[in-house]
Amino acid sequence: MISRLFLSATLLAATAGGAVAQDLPPVPVLTESPWNGDWVQSPTRNTADIKAAAARGYRFHLQPDGRIRWEIPSLHEVVEGRVDGQPMSIRRLKPTALTLSVTAEGPRVLLYHVVNNGNPEGEGRMTLIDQGTAWVDISQPVGRPDLAGAVIYVRPDVANRETHL
Repeated sequence: MISRLFLSATLLAATAGGAVAQDLPPVPVLTESPWNGDWVQSPTRNTADIKAAAARGYRFHLQPDGRIRWEIPSLHEVVEGRVDGQPMSIRRLKPTALTLSVTAEGPRVLLYHVVNNGNPEGEGRMTLIDQGTAWVDISQPVGRPDLAGAVIYVRPDVANRETHL
């Protein structure tokens, strides 16, 4: 019985080694997040009221190990931490008691929660759309889906094309 088990294990190892020797293509590994880079409000897909109320743009850097740098340049806001649902301090020019927690639902959806001095304030769902060339942010005050709003962001080069249509 043991010799059959040994023989089966040896055969399995030899077969696996043969597959590697056949130069099979490597399994693709996602190392660059589709969120990385600069994003600006879509000039054609948002209403004037939304444009006035929302951040003008974002800059993200998500690393494969789950670290994130989230920036809102117009607010001089920087958040650094992990995409693990734990609160991260929001740093601005003036001190703030705001924290942000972010979790991912796969590579194309980010969920976030904003807390002000320990009190939940807002939450949202950011979803990449249009093959990753845009994303929609649906946000609301905590527990108030009736007050939800949506903003669409695009890459700066896409925004330039939209304004020249």
